[in-house]
Amino acid sequence: MKTCNSCSVNYPDAVEFCPRDGSKLPPPPGDTRRMYDPLIGTTIDGRYIIEALLGEGGMGFVYAARHAIIDKRVAIKVLRKEAAADEASAQRFIIEAKAASKIGHQNIVDITDFGILPAGNAYFVMEYLDGPTLGRLVHELKTLPALRSLNICSEVARGLYAAHQKSIIHRDLKPENIFVLEKDGEVDTVKIVDFGIAKDVKAGKRLTAIGMVLGTPEYMSPEQATGQETDHRVDQYALGCILYEMLTGDVPFKAENAPKTLTKHVFEAVVPPSKFRPDLQIPDIVEKIVLKMLQKKPDDRYADMRQLIAGFEVAQQSLEAGATSVRTVLPVDSAQARAAAPTDTLDELPRNRTPRYVGVVVGAAALLVLGTVAVTQLTRPRAKTPPVVGATVTPPAPVEQPAGQPPAAVKPTVASAEVQVQVSTIPPGAEVYLGSELVGTAPIDVKRTRSGEPVTFTVRLAGHKDVTRTVALDRDQSLEVMLQPKRDKVAVRTTRPQPRTQAAQPAAPASHHVSDLRNPFE
Repeated sequence: MKTCNSCSVNYPDAVEFCPRDGSKLPPPPGDTRRMYDPLIGTTIDGRYIIEALLGEGGMGFVYAARHAIIDKRVAIKVLRKEAAADEASAQRFIIEAKAASKIGHQNIVDITDFGILPAGNAYFVMEYLDGPTLGRLVHELKTLPALRSLNICSEVARGLYAAHQKSIIHRDLKPENIFVLEKDGEVDTVKIVDFGIAKDVKAGKRLTAIGMVLGTPEYMSPEQATGQETDHRVDQYALGCILYEMLTGDVPFKAENAPKTLTKHVFEAVVPPSKFRPDLQIPDIVEKIVLKMLQKKPDDRYADMRQLIAGFEVAQQSLEAGATSVRTVLPVDSAQARAAAPTDTLDELPRNRTPRYVGVVVGAAALLVLGTVAVTQLTRPRAKTPPVVGATVTPPAPVEQPAGQPPAAVKPTVASAEVQVQVSTIPPGAEVYLGSELVGTAPIDVKRTRSGEPVTFTVRLAGHKDVTRTVALDRDQSLEVMLQPKRDKVAVRTTRPQPRTQAAQPAAPASHHVSDLRNPFE
C-alpha cells in the first residue's frame, strides 16, 4: 500500500501517481526492486539489453532497453510472475500487445516484438517514448489553453477512431496513458498506450464477468461504472473527462473513494467548465463539446469519433479566428458538419498545424481587398444596386397609381441558377476533381447548377495524400484544403529516428493501474 504525501490517501502498490493531486506516490515500505532488479543489465533473447526500470503497472514492469545489434532504444513491458499464473491477466497482457500492433496508427504506441522469458513470464517490445505523459503535463501547468487542449484531444480522437475501426475499445483512457511528445519538429504529438483492459469486439471471449468494473474511476462512463455492456462511446466519455481536466485543472467528478466517485458519474450533473472555473473564460464553443461528450446516456453523445473530430475542427477554426461568443453553434448533424467531417482515412486530414501567420496574411489581404472595393464604390457614379439574395432589403415606397389603372406588377427576385465553389490548396497546383471529372488545378472557381444534393470534390497532388470534401451546391462557398505528404507507414516504423538521449532521468512513465471495482449500486 502506498500513501500520498500531499493528501495522505492510501492507494494500491500499482498506482504511480495520486489521482487527486497528480503527485508521484512514494514506493511502498520495503520495496527494494527499484534499487536492485535482477533483469537490469541482462540481455533478453540475445537482442534486448535491459538498462533501467521505468515504472510498473498492475500487470507488469516497464524497462528502458536497447537493441544489442542495431543500438535502437526501446521500451519493454514484462508480465509479473504472479500475473502470469492467472489466466485472465495473462490473456489481457496478450490482448494489450495484439491490440496496439493491430491498430497500426501513428497516435498509438507501436508494438514490435513479443516473447517469453526463461522464468515463463511474457514480454513485449514497444517504441521508446521520450516525453511526458499528459498527466504530468497537466500537473505541472495546472491548466492548458483551450486551443492547445483541442489540438491534443483531436490527436487522441484520431488514434481512438483508428482503434474503433479495428473493433478495439480502450476502456482505460486517462492522462497517464497519453504521451505528449515533440516528434519530427512537431510539438504535442500524441501516443496512446496501455491497452491492458482493451475490449476486442470481434474476439468473442469474455475476460470480465458481467457486472465487473475495470478502469480508473475518475474517467469512467456511467454505463462502465455500473458494469453494463459498453461500446466505443466509453472512450469518448473518458476523453471528455480529460478535456474537462485540461481546461479546468480538475476532473468533473471525484470523491474520497472509488465507489462514491462512480456514483457521481452515474447520478450527478456535471458542472459546466465555465462555472467551475469562471476566472479562466473558457470559450463557449469548447464547453458545448465537453458537455456533449459527458452526457450520461451514450446516445446523447457524438455518434462516433469521426463526428467528434469534425466538432473539434470547427472549434479550432473558430478559436483561431477569434469566434468564441455564446452565439457560436457547432455544426453537428448538419450539412456543414458533413462537409467538415473527416474522410475514411483520418491520416489524410490536416492536423491544424498551419502556422498562425498564414491566417494573419490572409486576413490582411482580405482587408486590403475590402478597402479597395470601398474606395472604388465611393469614387464611381452611383447606380441602382440590385437586391442581394438572402440579405434584408427595404422595400421601396409604394407608387401612387392613376385612378382606374391596376397597380404595376412587382417582379419577384429570382435566385441565381448557378453557385460558385472556390477551391484552393496548400500547396497550390493540385488537380481538382468533381466526382470523377477533372475540372482544373487549384486555385480554381467551379461553377455548377444550384442544387441541394451533396457532391464530392477530390484534390490530388503528386507526393501528397488525396483529400476529399463533400459539400451541398446550395450556396456560394470556398474550400481550402491543406495537403499532407505521403508517408510509408512501414518505413516510419522501421526507420524512426532515435529519440534524444539526455543525462537527466527519463520522464515519468504512464501508470498502468487496473482496479477491479464492483457495481456500487447493487
